[in-house]
Amino acid sequence: MKNPLFRILLASAAASLIGAGCVNEDRDHHDPVVRLAFEPVMQAQVRSDTAPEDDAAAYSIEDHFGVSGWSLDKESSWKAEAKSADSYLAMERLVRNGNLWYPDPELDWPSDQYTLSCIGFAPFEAATACTPSEGVVFDGVDTSSDPGDLHYTEPQTDLAKSHNGGIIPLPMIPALCKVDFRVRSVSGYESTRVYVRSITLAGIALKGRFQSLPEPKWTLEDPADERLLFFEGDQEAVYTPQIVGSARRIIPQELDGTINVVYQFVTPAGGRLNQEEKDLPLKVALEAGRHYVFTLAVSPAGVEVIPENPSQLE
Repeated sequence: MKNPLFRILLASAAASLIGAGCVNEDRDHHDPVVRLAFEPVMQAQVRSDTAPEDDAAAYSIEDHFGVSGWSLDKESSWKAEAKSADSYLAMERLVRNGNLWYPDPELDWPSDQYTLSCIGFAPFEAATACTPSEGVVFDGVDTSSDPGDLHYTEPQTDLAKSHNGGIIPLPMIPALCKVDFRVRSVSGYESTRVYVRSITLAGIALKGRFQSLPEPKWTLEDPADERLLFFEGDQEAVYTPQIVGSARRIIPQELDGTINVVYQFVTPAGGRLNQEEKDLPLKVALEAGRHYVFTLAVSPAGVEVIPENPSQLE
C-alpha cells in the first residue's frame, strides 16, 4: 500500500499542471500571437484638369516602404506620452508579400497590454531619420535631379492588435509637388510654323530639408536663384497644347521666378529665325501634393504664360 502522503503530493502536482495548462490556454486566447503587417495607401497627387492623365501616383511591388514604431502601455496615449514611448521598430524596411507589407525580418505585435504608434515613409532609402519629435526627415534633398517620389504618413497612433486583424494602414502623403510645361501656337499665326527649342525656369530653390512633425515643413537650403531646364529639343507648336519634356519634382515654395523660352519660327523663305523670350514672370505658391501645368502660347510676336488657377486643382 502506497504512502497516503505520496498520494496527496501526486494529486496536488497533477492539479497544478492542469491549472497551468488552463492559464496558458486562457492567455493564448486573450493575447494571441499576431504577425505585424502594414498596408500602405498612396494618396493620389492632386492635379489640374490639364495635367497628363498618366500621372497617377502608384507604387509597384519593387518599391520599398519604411516604418518606425513605438510602444506604450495601453493606459497611455501617444498625444500625451510620445516622448517617453519605447522604440519598437527603428526605421525598418517593409517588403511586400501578397497584398500586405511586412517588416524585414518579420515581427509580431507586442502584448495586448501595449499599443503601437507608427510613422511610415517612402522610399525607404530616402529618409534620414524618423523620430517622435520631427517625424520623417528627408535631409539634403536636391531636385536638380530626380530626388524620388518622397512620401510620409502622419502618426498612426494608439493602435491595438485586436483591431483590423493586426494590419496597420499607412496613408502616404506626398512631400513634393510637380511642375511641367505645355506649348501651343496662337490664333492668327496659322501660316507661321513655330518650333520651341528650350524652356528654363529661373529663380527657384532646388535644395532643402523636410520634416513631417510637428507639422510638415520644408527648409530651403539654397537661395532661390537657381535655373532648372525643363525642355531642350525641337517641338513644333500647334494650336492644341503639347506636352514638352517631362514633369519635374520640385520642393514646395513661394516661387517668384521667371521663364526663359528659346524658339524659332520659319520665315517665308524657309529658314528659321531664332528668338528668345527672357524673364517671363511666374509667381505662384507651389504646394505639396499638387501638379502644376503651365501652358506657353508661342508666336512670332512673343510668348504668353497661361496661368494655372490653383482653385481649379482637384
